Amino acid sequence: MSRKTPGFTLIELLVIIAIIALLIGILLPALGKARAAARAAGNLANLRSLGQGLAMYTDTNTGSLPPMRLPRGAVHEDSGRPRARWQWPLGEFVGVPYLPSNADEYNDFLTTDDFDRLDNEVFLDPSQRIDEFVSLRSGEIQVLRNGSYGYNYHYLGNTRLEGPNDTFANYPVRMTKVFVPFDTVAIADSSGSQRARAEQGARDHAYVVDPPRLDTRRNGATTFATSDGPSPAHNRHGGKATVAFLDGHLTTHTLIDLGYVVTDPEQGLVEVDRGSNARFNGLGFDKDETR
Repeated sequence: MSRKTPGFTLIELLVIIAIIALLIGILLPALGKARAAARAAGNLANLRSLGQGLAMYTDTNTGSLPPMRLPRGAVHEDSGRPRARWQWPLGEFVGVPYLPSNADEYNDFLTTDDFDRLDNEVFLDPSQRIDEFVSLRSGEIQVLRNGSYGYNYHYLGNTRLEGPNDTFANYPVRMTKVFVPFDTVAIADSSGSQRARAEQGARDHAYVVDPPRLDTRRNGATTFATSDGPSPAHNRHGGKATVAFLDGHLTTHTLIDLGYVVTDPEQGLVEVDRGSNARFNGLGFDKDETR
């Protein structure tokens, strides 16, 4: 007499499938959180390196902070880069941001000042995909001006010719001018120009981080943001922005903590020319606060 091979009934198979689906549903969010935590740790490591590079640059240059970019006609001596942005002076200590890969790229590197690739991952937040770094102007991805981290150029080194008689708006700036380096934003997660990001999904001018208030009557210059809107800090890590302060320590803060008036917490959009600049201006208080 033949024996029947034991097997699963249809009900048992459905129960097993349901259990597997339940386990996947439980594990996937945990894996997602672990992945996000790893990327946030990488982001912290990057900003720590940049903060250390900024400190070494300042020590090497007798207490002077780097400019947001070199003035017109100036060339970064180590690389030959014309009008180099702040990534190049810091690159002397953390590695160059761009590596020309052939003769044509090298020639372009010596004659252009805007749209080179950003090759050094210390300038790239691990939580952001490369294809998020699209420029409105160049159509290129991963370019220097649209990276992950912005410099508080407004108070630490604004080389735009917006001062009296076409002088620099605020450059050079020495550390002795900063009263509270422990509470002065130096480099932070940057959103890029928020209007371009909100309306067109593009990143532009993310190499700077603008303070909450841009009013020229109070801030002593004529422009601090492009027509695409200001580039505030970005709350992309659990609703917070990672910040390297001028004394070298790192913390994460909500946009409200940093003085912004938030209009869309989910997108990280802020109201233009509203809020407190106390954590940007180096004083620890706001000279003309408008909330």
